[in-house]
Amino acid sequence: MTTIDLFKNDKNFVIIPAGQVIFEKGGVADRMYAIVEGEVEISIDGKLFDVSGAGGIVGEMALISSSPRSATAIARTECKLVPVDEKRFTFLVQQTPNFAINVMKIMTERIRKLDAIVLQSQ
Repeated sequence: MTTIDLFKNDKNFVIIPAGQVIFEKGGVADRMYAIVEGEVEISIDGKLFDVSGAGGIVGEMALISSSPRSATAIARTECKLVPVDEKRFTFLVQQTPNFAINVMKIMTERIRKLDAIVLQSQ
């Protein structure tokens, strides 16, 4: 089961218009978002480093470490997002091991992208 399969029929979604900030670096990190439709840009200090589309997630670090947001997420296109709080995240990890693996894969890809950016700037 893919990440989008878990959320595509979810009734608890929000529609975010293109250009709207979903969350900002330094903000309260109390949920992540599953992207059902649309594209989300992730940037740090104004530098774009990733774009996630349908089937992706943003803000996942918020539910793993209880620290402020480390990046800003902005809707590149109109987006349909499903908010996932800590209680639901824990349930999904326990009941759907592939969900946990998908989250780890996404985090690993983002770390590699950040590593590449850091190496380029040296």
